[in-house]
Amino acid sequence: MNARPFKIAAICTQYYPFSHADVIVTRWLEPHVNDARLGFVPSTQIASLWVMQHPEGDAPVPADFDVSPNSGRQTYDTRFDISQSVSQRYAVPIFPTIREALRLGGEQLGVDAVLLIGEHGQFPRNDYGQILYPRKELFDEIVKVFQEFGQVVPVFCDKHLSWNIAWAQEMIRTAETLGIPLFAGSSAPISGSLNDLHLVGENIAESLGLFYVGGEVYGIHSLEYVQSLIEQRIGGESGIVAVRAYEGDDVWEALARGEWSRELFDATLSAAVTAHPGDFRTNCAKSALEPVAFICEHADGHRQTHIMLDGHIQEFVAGVRLRSGEIRASTCNMGGLENFVVNFTHLDREIQKFFLTRRAPIAIERVLLTTMTIATLMHALKDQPSQRVLTPHLGVAYKPLPYTPMRISGCKSPTIPNA
Repeated sequence: MNARPFKIAAICTQYYPFSHADVIVTRWLEPHVNDARLGFVPSTQIASLWVMQHPEGDAPVPADFDVSPNSGRQTYDTRFDISQSVSQRYAVPIFPTIREALRLGGEQLGVDAVLLIGEHGQFPRNDYGQILYPRKELFDEIVKVFQEFGQVVPVFCDKHLSWNIAWAQEMIRTAETLGIPLFAGSSAPISGSLNDLHLVGENIAESLGLFYVGGEVYGIHSLEYVQSLIEQRIGGESGIVAVRAYEGDDVWEALARGEWSRELFDATLSAAVTAHPGDFRTNCAKSALEPVAFICEHADGHRQTHIMLDGHIQEFVAGVRLRSGEIRASTCNMGGLENFVVNFTHLDREIQKFFLTRRAPIAIERVLLTTMTIATLMHALKDQPSQRVLTPHLGVAYKPLPYTPMRISGCKSPTIPNA
């Protein structure tokens, strides 16, 4: 007798070409031709969809638009709502409420796992530059269904937990209280495209991440990337005791003062493959975005810095300085529009493993720490720029789970916002 299919509900804020809903869910319905080579073969089933926003009165989806991942399509238009097209092509029903999507229209919990993709869509941005994605609100709706039926299933939350620190903490407490298996985070560290720097058990004195696009939307990726490296140091993660945030010319002044190692900065920047010719300061001045720098002081003395060099690079680069003085640096080219989905092959692979085993590949403490850190830094940037801000709430100490991501080679630099 064949076993019942493992069914997944996909709860999304918006569904357009190359949105997170598309590069995660659509390839689950029809894997990309290279997915099996990279370890993702769907053995589970997307059984229902719920989409929060359906743009109206904008660009219609062309009648001949092929939504399949193997169509070779290059369209990237936030006005194209392709959820209906995906639903029709793959016979996945779209339900009007989250409750019905989790019940599959029946009278009991009808799915075995939930994909919560609260990324993209039209949402306000607060005074701190944070996009108010409703991940916590959607998580709460999912939890209500679990409580109604006295049953929980694994939940994956795409990217960080929430823009609100208290809400992120509450999500973790709720998952622990109710026994909800919870996995969260972005494709950045999971993709494994950062070269192996062999840092397990090393004594790492200082780390540096370089990024682009925006302080919050890509700053969280840089934080996740570097955290996935430095959590491997001797003793694991000890928590963050203080932060500083700089913007504009204050970044270059902090660099000149030696707020972070110039040697580490130069070595890390030299590992970038997308750097434009010329001085990085001159190139950054051409961007509409001011450069920013974030410094995090850890309880064990480790010092972590992230610098946004939009206008000069289009990638994530990470470097570390060991206490021996040795510097190791490498780049993560996360793919252009044509290769962007490759990173999500790795993420889908790990999500499916998590759904089937109920064991997340990374410590949820990493996601909580990076979630709270980026929120703290965005507040510091506006309210206390260049000042040392004490952060007792970031005292999240943990040991990393034994996880070694697969590596990708040959990716080009990304061109899509909000990856």
